[in-house]
Amino acid sequence: MPDPCGNHDGYERIVACFLEKLMHDHNSRSATVRGYAQAINTLFELRKCQIPADLSSRSNMCYNLILAREREENVARQRSPITREMFTALLERAKTSQIDSDVAVVAQWFTIIRITGFRCSEYAQTRQSAFDEYEYPSGRRVIKAFTPLDWNFYDDRNRLISIHTQGTNIREYPKKLKITFRHQKNRQNGQSITLVSDDAHTHICPVRAAYHIFLRSKRLGQSDSEPMGVFVNKFGSTKYLTGNKIQEVLQSVAKEVHPDLTKDELKRFSSHSGRVWALVLLDEAGMSPVFMTARLRWMGESYKLYLRDTSIQQQKHVDALSNESDAIMQLLGNNRDVLPDTVPVDDEMEP
Repeated sequence: MPDPCGNHDGYERIVACFLEKLMHDHNSRSATVRGYAQAINTLFELRKCQIPADLSSRSNMCYNLILAREREENVARQRSPITREMFTALLERAKTSQIDSDVAVVAQWFTIIRITGFRCSEYAQTRQSAFDEYEYPSGRRVIKAFTPLDWNFYDDRNRLISIHTQGTNIREYPKKLKITFRHQKNRQNGQSITLVSDDAHTHICPVRAAYHIFLRSKRLGQSDSEPMGVFVNKFGSTKYLTGNKIQEVLQSVAKEVHPDLTKDELKRFSSHSGRVWALVLLDEAGMSPVFMTARLRWMGESYKLYLRDTSIQQQKHVDALSNESDAIMQLLGNNRDVLPDTVPVDDEMEP
């Protein structure tokens, strides 16, 4: 770059890369990034050059970066993780619902999501009647959500299961599941993660829940090239699971188990609540930021926007201060309760 300013269109990309670096490396908020962009624009204007960060143009890369950051911050403020009571109630509802109902399907997906933190686009659609695709500049189209080919199940000998149970009576469950992410928001396409069965807690085993989802898609006629997130509505028609349907189920459960929630608080439960919940669970377990971002496939520092001040974290804070207080009291020893003598205040001395 021969000069920090110029009229070449490439400066727009250079400034966009700088702004993205601010967000990834320093977790800068949208307002801060906007301020940097405006300062850069001022420099270009003083040099009589066209501004690189035209924040009034929807086609400008800098504008779109800042807009995406603002939306992310709004999501972080608006979405709440589902509670332990909600998850329990969701599982109970699923037991008394039809095996292919929306409630049963949401319960099974969230049993996996609490471990994997799936994004909504990775398992649900925007419409119940069609599935979403991502189109590359070359024209190539890719289905966003998981298809049966993205999930490989293994038995107790670590052998790939190629013949699956037909119907609803499952004789033996897989012991391991390898999930491949064909399309991701972070662009790390082809990444995979392996889950093992939780035989001690079969009712919340992610591998068992995944196997039910996998078999349902086959039973309801989904091909290997079609998404697995499907359910049967009250009219007996097979439909795709959507973000709106997930939100409807979660808010219904939240209203039941937390009747004191306000309308605004209820609105904070949506499909994104699952991803926030997975992050909060890891944070409460004391996992490191490196582990959390790797496990939930987060890039940069944006995950910090989603951390919540939960009761478990509050108790950890109290415990940490308590331990530190005990250590300090030991250092003070027998002198910890000794106070100075009480004497009259010297009124002649200025404060």
